[in-house]
Amino acid sequence: MIVRILLLSFALSLGACHSLSHAQEVREVNGEKYITHKVQKGQTLFAISKHYAIPIEAILAANPAARQGLSLDQVLLLPVKAQVKKELKTAPALMDGELAHKVAKKETLFGIARKYGVDQEVLLKRNPSMSAGVKEGMIVVVPVQGITSLPTQQVTPAVEDNSRMHVVQPGETVYSLSKLYALDPEAIQTANGGLANGLVAGTYIRIPAAKVVETVVAPMEPVRPFTGTLQVAYLLPFSLVDNDSLQARNSAEYKGMYGATDAAVQFWAGSRMALDSLERMGFRANVTVLDVGDDARTWTPVLKDPAVAEAQLCIGPFHRAAIEALSRNQPNTHIVCPAPQSNKVLLGHPNVSKVLGGRPDQLQQMARHIAARYARENVMMCSPDIPTEKELREQMRSQLDRALEGQPSRARDSVMVVRTAKRDVSELINKLSATQVNVIIAPSEDLEFVTSLVTRLADVAGKRIVLFGSNSWLEMNTLDLMDLVTLDTHIPASTWIDRNDARVKNFITAYRERFQNEPGEYAFLGYDVSMFYLSGLQRFGMSLPAHFEENLIAPLHTDFRLQRSGDENGFRNESSVLLHFTKDGLQKAAK
Repeated sequence: MIVRILLLSFALSLGACHSLSHAQEVREVNGEKYITHKVQKGQTLFAISKHYAIPIEAILAANPAARQGLSLDQVLLLPVKAQVKKELKTAPALMDGELAHKVAKKETLFGIARKYGVDQEVLLKRNPSMSAGVKEGMIVVVPVQGITSLPTQQVTPAVEDNSRMHVVQPGETVYSLSKLYALDPEAIQTANGGLANGLVAGTYIRIPAAKVVETVVAPMEPVRPFTGTLQVAYLLPFSLVDNDSLQARNSAEYKGMYGATDAAVQFWAGSRMALDSLERMGFRANVTVLDVGDDARTWTPVLKDPAVAEAQLCIGPFHRAAIEALSRNQPNTHIVCPAPQSNKVLLGHPNVSKVLGGRPDQLQQMARHIAARYARENVMMCSPDIPTEKELREQMRSQLDRALEGQPSRARDSVMVVRTAKRDVSELINKLSATQVNVIIAPSEDLEFVTSLVTRLADVAGKRIVLFGSNSWLEMNTLDLMDLVTLDTHIPASTWIDRNDARVKNFITAYRERFQNEPGEYAFLGYDVSMFYLSGLQRFGMSLPAHFEENLIAPLHTDFRLQRSGDENGFRNESSVLLHFTKDGLQKAAK
């Protein structure tokens, strides 16, 4: 879906002293053009219909929310193709909720009253000068509320109802919006006339204000610390059989372990270091480590092991299918997913938590940072029209617009989107400001486009530029490091290891001495995950999920900000960081 912004001018002549001309924004949604109209005080559906010469039913079809009546500041999309051209030539003006009709040649009081469905006496009362006769060119004010022949909602003035308007984004559903705005799906449907045709990307719907009801707040689940010995199971994809097979096939040139084995070994090594630290602090547990392999044939029998059935906490498996199977078998055991997975792994599994934040969390963090620091500046989002990146573009734009809404001092109500080609970003260059900071967001993972963009922007770095990219840029060896520094580039990430931190240095030294190897990402992850969940389990027992926010540790690699994804779903880690390219290297951006 492509939304293009055009301008359409309407000239409404109300005589020599009432002549006015104004511009109306027009949006193109799925190939159809719509005039946008922001509802003002006193305006009615009937008056808007007459002003634009568009039948009421056509307006309602494009704006389901209008079936429940109009709200102040509601945005209506009025279909251009539905305009009656003959009526448009003599369409009345909107005037403080009423209609201003210019009398045509040979028009009579009776004819005007019949045209608008209003009683003649009502017209005379509102326009006393008409008692002396109706003259060509006279302006007659039509009090819309005096019309009794139409349904009430069509002639009822817009009210202030504390609702807000939401522009539907591609892929959004009533369910996803209900989660976003903490409302029942039925409440959103009711506020929008039932949404019989579903959601249409690019259109506006009404989000009703949440009802304030007096409720009895249930007490927080009490803390029940464990006094005995905890049962913990690590279910890791050591995949020993696959690793041995790989070594046998490539013994002459073998230079490393099977990928899953390497991740599991490092994770367990970091976990062992955490267990040693916890033991010195009084932690006691029976820890079982099991190889769940890399496929269902291996993990299915392992998930039935008695040690798994007795565990209060399972760290792993890494695979989504294995996690879902374990969650169904062990609904009272908390299960930690420490590997990259989509949020789908949490759906219908309230006893699962996902440690690594995903791309949506990264985009949200970046959008909030931009809105908080640069709302007054020249904020632009650029992206080539690549179908595979459509979802990424829409996610970023949605997050930016939402973040900017909360900034009253913002320069624009929404982010400016600049379309570019893969190798031609001249349109973006032309929109750079000489007086403002140019904040450029490029949510692209396309190597060719990103390389061209960075190179071209570096050529015009005399203008103040702050560039925001995507996490994939960290793997693009075509990007010049000095260009990224010059452009004040920021990249989102789920985790970050500050190798200048004394605690990180101590961990690396201890790891080298113990394992005769260098710690990788999974070693740090294993340490942080074990410290967070095991110390929390000792402190809060089986009530740990209800106290995640109170379970504070000083991580080396992964911050924990766990939030439940829904009443019937598990917990996702919303934590993410922004990394900043500086002359001293890649660093965590200042908050």
